[in-house]
Formats: sequence, structure tokens, C-alpha cells
Amino acid sequence: MIKLIARKVEEIIVPPLPEYSYVCDGEIREAQCKGSMIFRDPDFILITPLDALQSFSLNSIISYKLRGRKLKRWEGYLKKYNIELEGTDTRVLLKNNALLTIYVDGLTVCEVDGEVVIKEYRIVGTDKNVDEGLNALKELKPDLITVSQRDIWYLLTAYKVVYITPELKRELSKFVGVKRIECDRIEYEETTICYVS
Repeated sequence: MIKLIARKVEEIIVPPLPEYSYVCDGEIREAQCKGSMIFRDPDFILITPLDALQSFSLNSIISYKLRGRKLKRWEGYLKKYNIELEGTDTRVLLKNNALLTIYVDGLTVCEVDGEVVIKEYRIVGTDKNVDEGLNALKELKPDLITVSQRDIWYLLTAYKVVYITPELKRELSKFVGVKRIECDRIEYEETTICYVS
């Protein structure tokens, strides 16, 4: 196994971090240590192909999926961060029977607070169409793709960071070069691809 080294800020925060993580000895860990702490307060919504078929607007999707305070919160996110369901999102969802999770996370890093918006796309399939799924995710120009394969089954997950609060991005940029997740092999193309078994 080799550790993925974050070459840019976005690779520090995808895959989404656990609630508490720590930067120690040039590595992000879940175990507490004397290094810098990163606190994550996540909020998310899951969008299925059926949701995309029923409405091509993210605003409409949240209106029928959410109620009360969560609906108000997400209406605020859509306006504040200009989050939308793009044509490529809908195409990947429908063509590949994919799932899309949108995270709006509050992050605190070294007492600097901010927010990040991440789109996470998941495709499950078999050996026969792994390349097709991988090519579909590459079209999204994500920050990271992970490929997990068991026997003939695979899980492809792509992460695309849509927004980072500028102050938070500056603070996180101090950690570029940290080791993040374990991979069996890594391909550096336009998008970094981490293969795990």
C-alpha cells in the first residue's frame, strides 16, 4: 500500500474527512495526536437517478425530499454557494445508474472556520463496464477518483470540490504535501486515481 500525497488543497478534504482528524508527522490521521486538529460538521443530501428523472432542478429535488429546518438550510446553501445539478451530473446519474451525494461541510482547521461543498458520485458495476464508468467520471473533471474492486464487482467514487471558503483554503494550503489515504496504486492523470482492493 502507498499513501496518496495531497498535491492540492482539494485532495486534503476528499474523500470527506471524519468528524475529527489530526495532521501529525506529515500525515492525516483519525487517532488523536499533538498535531493540528481538523473538525468536520457535515450536512448532505443524496440524489438518485429517479430524483433526477422526476426533476432536473436541484431546487425542486430538495423541495420534495426535505422538510422544515433542513429544507430552509439547503435552500440557503443553494443560493449562497450557487449549487446546481449540472447537465453532466444528470447524464452520469442516468446513464450509469449512479448516486450523487452533495456535502456542505463546516470545517474548523487551526481555529479557522469555513465551509466546503463537495459532490460525490458513486457507480457500482462489474468488470465488464469498469472502463465505461471510469470514463464517465473523468468527464466530470473531479479532484479524485477511487476505484475499489472485489472479484467481478467494483465501486467507483469521484469527488469534486465545488467551493471552499477562501480563508479556509489559505489555512488548508499549509498542509499540501500531507499523506492522506492508502492506495494499492495511484495514477496521476488530469484527475488523480487511487486504486484499492
